Amino acid sequence: MKAEKARTSIPIGQKLDDRGNVWENPHSYDELPDEVKEFLARKQKSKSRDERTALEMLEGKHVLSLLLYLNTMSPVTKSDIYNDVARQNMAGKIEDLRRLGLVQVFFTGRTNANVVVITEKGRAAAELLSEILDIVEGKTDP
Repeated sequence: MKAEKARTSIPIGQKLDDRGNVWENPHSYDELPDEVKEFLARKQKSKSRDERTALEMLEGKHVLSLLLYLNTMSPVTKSDIYNDVARQNMAGKIEDLRRLGLVQVFFTGRTNANVVVITEKGRAAAELLSEILDIVEGKTDP
């Protein structure tokens, strides 16, 4: 089923737009209210890894699965994580968990391996996440 395009729009703080089809007759950037321009400017600025909040770090793809995996399997090598969880930017996700104090990463020069170990804080967070999943999946009562 093909989605229909919007036929009208309502500008912030104004009345219903009477342009007919907004796709054929869009507002120019200069016509936008200042609050919309400010919103768009903020939206375009992407946050660096250091500026993200804890929630933004945790909501990344595979991050919660990684935390649950580490709770069960820790200590593991990064190679284990790549093989068992995912490969997609996993080094960055492990670094996010390290910054949050949920894991520690040790480089073993002797074997040239990175070993990831869950911290007590990480274990507590993973246990709470497991409880949430049990409630959502109906395994326990809320």
